[in-house]
Parts: sequence; C-alpha cells; structure tokens
Amino acid sequence: MDERGAGPVARHVLEGVPAGGEEVPGLLRGLVTPGQRQESWLRLEDLLGWRSDAPLFLHTVPQLLVLLPQLDERRLAQVLDFLARRGHGTCHAPVGVDRRAYDLFTNAWPHVLPLVPHRAAGVRTGAAWVLRSIRCTEPAVLGALRRSAAVEEDPTALVSQLLAVGELSGDREWLLPWLEHGHPLVALAAARGVLAPGRSGVAGGVVGGTGAVDGTGAVDGPGLVDGAAGRAVARGLAAAGKDRLPDVPWWPYGYQPAQGFAELSAPHPYASAALFGAVVGHREAELRRAGVVTAGARLRYWRDGAPELWAAVAAGLDDEPAVASASVEVLAGSGAAAAPYADLLVRHVERSGGAACASGADLALRALVGMDDDRAADWYAARLWSHWLDVAPLPARWAPRLLPVFRRRLREDDRQSHTVARILRTLAEWGPAAAPAVPELVGLLDAPGPRAAAEALGAIGPAAATGRAAGRLAALVTAAPGPGRHPWHGGAQTAAWAYWRVTGDPEPALRVCGAAARAGLGQPVLRYLADLGPLAAPYADAVRPLLTCPGPWSRTGAAAAWWRITGDAAPAVAALLPELAPLARHSTTPLVLRTVRALGAIGPPAAAALPSLRAVTGSSRRYGTIPADEELLRAVREALTGIGADR
Repeated sequence: MDERGAGPVARHVLEGVPAGGEEVPGLLRGLVTPGQRQESWLRLEDLLGWRSDAPLFLHTVPQLLVLLPQLDERRLAQVLDFLARRGHGTCHAPVGVDRRAYDLFTNAWPHVLPLVPHRAAGVRTGAAWVLRSIRCTEPAVLGALRRSAAVEEDPTALVSQLLAVGELSGDREWLLPWLEHGHPLVALAAARGVLAPGRSGVAGGVVGGTGAVDGTGAVDGPGLVDGAAGRAVARGLAAAGKDRLPDVPWWPYGYQPAQGFAELSAPHPYASAALFGAVVGHREAELRRAGVVTAGARLRYWRDGAPELWAAVAAGLDDEPAVASASVEVLAGSGAAAAPYADLLVRHVERSGGAACASGADLALRALVGMDDDRAADWYAARLWSHWLDVAPLPARWAPRLLPVFRRRLREDDRQSHTVARILRTLAEWGPAAAPAVPELVGLLDAPGPRAAAEALGAIGPAAATGRAAGRLAALVTAAPGPGRHPWHGGAQTAAWAYWRVTGDPEPALRVCGAAARAGLGQPVLRYLADLGPLAAPYADAVRPLLTCPGPWSRTGAAAAWWRITGDAAPAVAALLPELAPLARHSTTPLVLRTVRALGAIGPPAAAALPSLRAVTGSSRRYGTIPADEELLRAVREALTGIGADR
C-alpha cells in the first residue's frame, strides 16, 4: 500500500521514496535562511539520525555537501561535526559496511577540501576531522592539511590537523617538531601519530633495539624520538586530568586516554619507558593510575618482565581506589606470571571488605584463579553466579572443595544458565576427579541439550561406569533427534563417544561417528575419531577429503584424526602447517594451539614446522595476552621436544 493506504505500490518505487524526504528541501533552505538556521539544522540532524545506510540519509547528505559553501560558520561547524561522526564508522573498512554509504563518504572529500584553510577555527577543526574520519589519503588533501598546520594558531584546529595527518599519512618525521609544542594536547596529538601502529622503532624484534646506546647509556636516533613522544603523552594526560579528552576533535579516541596511549606506546620501548617514568609515583592519583596502566600494557606486549613494572603494579594495590582497581585489572590479565603478588592481592580484597562485598572482588578472584592460588577456591564457590568467573581451567585439586557446590547447582531447576555450562566444562576438564558428580551428570542427559553432560561423562571415563550412566548414554545414541534434524545433530556423536570411554565398547562410537564423517561433518566427530585411533580405520577414507575442506577447525581436526588413525604423517602435516600463519603476526588462537599440539604429537615428520615454532620461543614479544602467550610457549616447547628439535 502507498502512504495514503490506497492501492498496491511496487516495492522498488517505495524504496526510492525515503520516509521524511518531503521535509528535506524546506530544511535545506532553512539552513541558509537567517532566523531559521539553527531550528532547521536541529530538525534535519534529528531526521537523519545515526543510520548512515538509511535511504533518507543517502538521499540527503549529497545535497548537504553541495550546500556547504553557502552555510554560515556555525552551521558549517555543526554539519562537519555531524559528518565526521557518521563517517567514522562507515569508512572504518571497505567491507562489512553499506557500499552506498561508503562510496558517499569516500567521495565527499572535494566538498570538504576547500574548508581546510577556512577563516574560522571551528570550521578548520571540523574539516580536518571529516577528512580523518573518511580516511582520505589524496595527496591534495594531505598537502592542504600540512600547509594549514604549518600556520595554524588555534590549538584545537591544530590538534585536528595533526590527528588527521598522523592517521592518514604515517609521516612520522613531519610530526616530530610538534612533540615539544607548548600546548600539551597539541603535543599529545603529534605523539599519537608518531606512536601509531606499524611505526614501531624496534629493530629485529629485540626490546630496546631502537637507536644507538653509547657507553654512558645515552640514546640517540629513534630512541630520542620515542622518548619525546612518551613525555608528550605524559604532559597531555596531566592536562586532561581525570576527564576524558575533549570530544572535538578527539572523538572517538578520548574516552580512556591513559589506556589508549599506554597501548600505543607499548611497542616502543623508549616511549613506554619515558611515559612510565613521567607518571609513576606522581602526586596526582590519576597519573599514578596511568603509570599502572602503562606498566600493564608493556608487560602484555613484551616478555622481558621488567621488575620495576611489576613493582609499580603491586604498589598500586595500596593506593587510592582508582589506582588499585587498575592494578587489579592488570593482575587479572597476567595469569601465573602475577603469582608472586597473590598475597598483596588477597590483602587488598580483605582490606576492601572481603570477597563477599569488596569492590572489584570478581576481578581479583579472576586474578587469583589465573595464579592457581588455592585461596581462591572458596571465594569461587561463593561467587559462582558471576559472569566474571568464566576463566581459565580450574585446578583439579580444587575438586573436593568445589564439587559439593557444583553438584547442588546441577540439581537445581535452571539447568540452562551460564553457570551450569561453566560447571560442565570444568567437570570435563577435571576428568576422573569429577567422578562424584556422575549422578547429576546422568540426570542432565534427560534435559534439553545433553551434549555437555555427555562430554563430561566421557572425560571422566571408566570412573563413570554405573549401570544408569551406560544405559542413558546408549539410549541417547539411538534417541530420535527431533523434527527435521539428522541423528548426529542430537548429541548422538558425543553420547556414542562417551559410551565407549565409559564402557570400553567402541561399536556405537564407530557406527555413529563413522556415519557422521561419511556425511562430511567436521567438529566434533573428528575429535572422537582421533580418540578412537586405529579402531576407526574403516572410516579413514571419509576423513581424507576433510583435510582440504573449507573450515580451518575441520581441517585441523581431520589432520589429527588422519594421523591417529593411519599413522600417515605427510597429508596431516600439509594440512596443519598453514594454520600456523597467525604466529607470523604475533597472534595466537585456540586453533593455533591445537595445531601446535597436533604437530608435536606427530613428532619428527612435522619438522617443517620447526622454523615457525623456534620463532615463538626466540621472540621477545608476546603472542596475545600474557596467559595466552604462556600457554602457547608451553605448547611450543612440548612440540619442539616431540619433533626432536635438539636433533
């Protein structure tokens, strides 16, 4: 129906008539009509909203761009502010956004370029902000921004121009003179460009590899530059105080400036050291907090584990609440590396009111669990409901203290909560140590989604071999999966595998998992077939094609299963090696970990992986978070031993 409710209207016609479009011509005229400008702009801004892919937005903005030369200074600043904010999300990447909106913004620069040298500082600020948001790297744009910055007297406009040049050009050398600018936010904007990702001064992956160091310890070259950038950041943070940076033109960078600049400086050892040295122990609590945040960022990026950084984080626990919370956050993300500071953390929690009511207790508990500290077990049980406690595997030695709480929770009516899912995952990780929970796990086999309970029973193994467990698993193997679902989608694979693990009878697992493999399914059937090993030899022909299937998890699972079933290493290694690619970017994922372990299990035939694995152990940089990096290091060292790197 049309808008009057009379008669059918073709869909393509309706799509060409944006709702609200009838108001646009009058509002655009109002923008250039004295007495109507502000009211017209407020209505137009409200009408366009935040949806840059909406038909009305796409219909109106081109007209607004054409109108820019006719607007007064105040309206120009307002419109440019609007365009900068809407363009930021739209132009963040050429994929994953509305193509029409992306083209609209990326082709808007000719309309904005004449405003770069405008007589009004607010307009110059907005023009540079828009060009940064739409990521315009046209030489004419960069040249105009540099020329304006060279003669700019307004600090806010200069900040906007430096932010734009720093992000769009990567011209680190051009930004250097502004690091010593008298206005702290100008120097901060220059530092952001100097420290931007991809401009690290670290050579050869060695911490401190920038610049030259003479016999007196003096640093020249890039080290001086990075040090100046670090000091500029400290001055800027001091000027900002407890507040976020000014929204114009710092948006969206100004929300947590200390965190953002700490992460930016971490790849630059001299910059990070200069920033840390300028703020640690400062009389202002907010800057002491910045010192803790900077130390945490540096510890997450490098493996050197500088003692003075850990000392600053630990000292923060006895500081004001804002500083202490930053220290707790750093420790919570540090895993076992923070274990020497467990006593200080426990004292902090007790001083703050105890685990039951202390501010940030969940985060502190998360830190203690990561440290593998036994004092966390009772706290964990008391706060089992918290989403914050979805952390790394709990030690199996905690089972006697936690199993009564876990079992009581599994008997409650609400069996689909995040807490139950976490408990089931923990029981599966504990394996035989979780045997006292078998009755509760068997009871869950009758609930919707029994796969996790069956997985836990399979991990417990023969210790779960009660008549009721075996019978319920066998029934689940043959149970009807539900309307429109194949048998292997109802938990039958997991139940069949668990039945084998509990009873020792592989027949249901071979039958069900083999059929699923022949159907071309990947996870989790391949893991179960890998566990079955040579017993699954009749189904090896179904696994072989999955070595080249599209899904990386399925390829990795197929490689492990193929090797375990057949002992034929070459096809498995060929499928696994490409999955190590993230290591070249100093990144790790659960899939990378699984790949490393699979290569280590294959042993000497996986020698082609040695260069990638040795690069991990020889790197001074971390691969992801501290716990992820340490887990990767353990897996890589075990893999090197398995492959026989020393030979």
